Amino acid sequence: MANDNVHKGHRARMKDKFGKSNFKGWEPHQVLEYILHLCIPRVDTNETAHNLINQFGGFANVFKVSKEQLCKVEGVGKVTADFIYTLGHFVRYYNEVRFKMKRFVLDSESCEQYMINLFDGLEREHFFIICLNARNEVIFQEDIFEGSFDSIDIDLPRILRIAVKNDASYVVMAHNHPSGIAIASDADIVSTSTIMKALNMCNIKLLDHIIVADGKCVSVRNEMLERG
Repeated sequence: MANDNVHKGHRARMKDKFGKSNFKGWEPHQVLEYILHLCIPRVDTNETAHNLINQFGGFANVFKVSKEQLCKVEGVGKVTADFIYTLGHFVRYYNEVRFKMKRFVLDSESCEQYMINLFDGLEREHFFIICLNARNEVIFQEDIFEGSFDSIDIDLPRILRIAVKNDASYVVMAHNHPSGIAIASDADIVSTSTIMKALNMCNIKLLDHIIVADGKCVSVRNEMLERG
């Protein structure tokens, strides 16, 4: 009973601290510990928070892994794993909705970080089409394909429909390599060339096709120029 009272008092103190300053000045394990209070009643979550961060190499990584991986961590059951996994995808959904509320200028300086954020937390291979107006402002983006870990099928007619429907002046394509290998394959080169020609026929310019792997970006367009 005494132990429960200590935990209860600790939670109350953390709640009071959050009410005064939110998470400002908190350590990552403290933030995670506080979040875990929402799904783990009465039990001290400090050790579980440390276990999660240590297991996955950082606070943000905790929200990127599968439920199965989460359940292997001491102190994490199915309910907690489901909560953490859902919260990670909620944050991603929130950012997508927030993005749609305003236009974003995609230029050479912002492109790399934009792409890295776009694929953050995605474990499978995805393909995005990003439509821009004449001022390089992002006016629409869509995750149009999800493939296996090492392959993805590209639907050319769908890409053209999206670009034309959104009255795009420019298009940027992007996909990730979950393998972590930041190299454009021969298939990437061929598909990019085909899509570029098709978009040109619609008076739409393909600015680039970006590959994201292990926090790095590779320009397929540059690769095409180097290969001649």
